[in-house]
Amino acid sequence: MELTFVTSNRAKWLEAKEILGAWGIDLKLGKYPMWEPDHGSVDEIANEKLKQVIELEENVMVDDAGIFFEAYPMFPGVLSKRVFQLLGYKGIQKLLVNESRKAWFEGAIAVSFQGQQNTFIGRTVGTIGHFDPDLLSDFLDHPYPYDPIFIPEGKETVLEELDHEQKLACSYRRKALVQMAEWILRSDKR
Repeated sequence: MELTFVTSNRAKWLEAKEILGAWGIDLKLGKYPMWEPDHGSVDEIANEKLKQVIELEENVMVDDAGIFFEAYPMFPGVLSKRVFQLLGYKGIQKLLVNESRKAWFEGAIAVSFQGQQNTFIGRTVGTIGHFDPDLLSDFLDHPYPYDPIFIPEGKETVLEELDHEQKLACSYRRKALVQMAEWILRSDKR
């Protein structure tokens, strides 16, 4: 069965394609311009994006995600990309001086499949490690800029340094995609 993932982030699509391929779901890449709200929860934003593309594709999914710092409720959250672009690693380091470094990634996938819609949420809990922002300049254009500073719960190193299988095991996106795949297989009317 086929599903289209509308995203401008090729790395997200490749990760999702690999995960869903194990479930027999062939994931196509769709690129449509979408307006992205700058407030609300990740699931609210994912559902807003779905409304924008649902008329363009029959079986389609979109996502939204963010990182949340315990020290700042709901922040950076849905503004994660913009906050990173504005502050970089130096600004994030300053935000967390003398603050809790607990954090979590949260992602939502909104999907329309055979006329039914649903939303799935995954979460990965961990901490923001202590880092030298000057040493991370190579990651400024990274598709996942928080990976070099986020240590998943139960691990001793940042996401960026984990091998591929370990990253997938920790992935909040994988958690949401597995829920979605199970729902799709139960809902498939072919």
